[in-house]
Amino acid sequence: MSAAPVSIGADAITLTWVVAGSLVLELLILIVFLVRVTWWLSQRFTLIDATLAAHAKDILAIKADVSNDIAGRKVVADARTDIAHIKATMVEFRERIDRLENNEDGRRHT
Repeated sequence: MSAAPVSIGADAITLTWVVAGSLVLELLILIVFLVRVTWWLSQRFTLIDATLAAHAKDILAIKADVSNDIAGRKVVADARTDIAHIKATMVEFRERIDRLENNEDGRRHT
């Protein structure tokens, strides 16, 4: 017994190529979609990184300003202490000068 030849009609070949072509087209569409999503996510992450970097610079500038402000306040506090000490010393000197002048005046008149 010999095998009977199998004939495939033109419609079957065309249908096979249509199915294969549609699968290839769907894969291409999927690849394009994935590339676009990847590009969009990459752009978003770049934007987020740039925003975070800008905020980090702003935070560093604020930290520097706060540090300068704190240092300035410490200098002013130290200066106030020094000025109070100088005033107290000047008051002492004035009292001594007044006592010396009073003693000198007392010696002259007696």
